[in-house]
Amino acid sequence: MHQEIDQQRINRICKMLLEMAEGNFAYRIPRTGTDDELEALIVLVNWMAEEMKESVFHVGFINPHLSYQYVVQSTFIVDNKFIIKDFSVNVPALLGYTSNELLELDFTALLAKESVPLLKTVRNEVLENESFYTIISFEFVSIEKLVIPATCSISRLYQSTDIVISFFSAIVANTMKNPTTAKKILTVEEQKIHNYLDVKSTQAVYDYILAHMDSAMPTLKELSRIFGTNEYKLKNGFKHLFKTTIQQFYNNERLKRSQLLIQHTKIPLKTIAIMTGFSTYPNFSRAFKIKFGYSPTDLERQFPVG
Repeated sequence: MHQEIDQQRINRICKMLLEMAEGNFAYRIPRTGTDDELEALIVLVNWMAEEMKESVFHVGFINPHLSYQYVVQSTFIVDNKFIIKDFSVNVPALLGYTSNELLELDFTALLAKESVPLLKTVRNEVLENESFYTIISFEFVSIEKLVIPATCSISRLYQSTDIVISFFSAIVANTMKNPTTAKKILTVEEQKIHNYLDVKSTQAVYDYILAHMDSAMPTLKELSRIFGTNEYKLKNGFKHLFKTTIQQFYNNERLKRSQLLIQHTKIPLKTIAIMTGFSTYPNFSRAFKIKFGYSPTDLERQFPVG
């Protein structure tokens, strides 16, 4: 039984990584009460998705994997028993269901178990009050059992008992299918910057750093040689795209990762120091205190309830 459950967890990690490789950072892997290396990996993958979502897709950035992230409004229309009657065209792709599977499905079947009680708290009021409107944070679960956090608006349709549940979500499109997409999205000034900077190499350095957090950072010269660019272009390109230097990014990311591991796992502090690229625990503790204002031992450790 344990092997089967672990295999399911591994499958979800693989699915999540494939989605991220395509430029989709909307999904999260549900946490369990298990305290093992797989759970630590799940924490890191979720964290990486959040970081990539916040950092990579800012204005003017082009994803070297030839994909863009678009934000669209996803909408459900449900009846007074919360049975799905209709939905926007992007919903099946987001959740992994077919249209036929979604129609007439109980809306609560799409929610994580923690979100069902939240819906019940507003259910009666939205049914009884035609002017009712609220915003509530749900977690949807895809057919692949990945979690999709979403802040939803809930309201009634005018002169109807039907209910509208709406939220914003991301979709991915391949720019190779429409070569003019990049030019339409970028301003003239941003296009000039993009033409000047080697964005693909810069993004590759970003990915490389995240993938090698447990080892020492190469020098700028070594990174330039690895990624086939020059030091000046790499240094300035990275700072333009990510608003920080390469060294600052490396230091901040490994300390943020260590903070996450301390909070959500039982891994010993000395092991976490090594996992995040520090040669000794005193060096780690000193850098951690400078970054966050308190030492690693002062951070409260929280674990998921099984």
